[in-house]
Amino acid sequence: MEAKHDDKGPIWPITVAPWKVHVCCMRRDDDACREAADNIYEELTNKGIEVIYDDRDVRAGVMFADADLLGVPVRVIVGPKALANGEIELCTRDKSVQLSVKKENIIPEICKLMDSLYEKINSKVKARI
Repeated sequence: MEAKHDDKGPIWPITVAPWKVHVCCMRRDDDACREAADNIYEELTNKGIEVIYDDRDVRAGVMFADADLLGVPVRVIVGPKALANGEIELCTRDKSVQLSVKKENIIPEICKLMDSLYEKINSKVKARI
């Protein structure tokens, strides 16, 4: 953790992170948000991906601060504004990737992002050999 962190908390490499994806449901009282977040969680879990799901009734700033403290590599943000446009936000903990993804493409895009994070680690390991 000493090597991989910022002022907000740890930034776990995907290879050692206790969870690979953090799903943040910004409005559990909004049926569309809850349903979309539930579906994402279920689909990723069915694929064998370790997911943590936050659907607490707290302000966005609190949820994001807590997410930063956990340091999960991939964050999926399901909020009513983006969802109204048919989109879901996808980002990495280190903030190097921040995307708006069409709802119907979110699972493949999460998998693609995870693959790129694994590849980044693998290329660093190969460079050291």
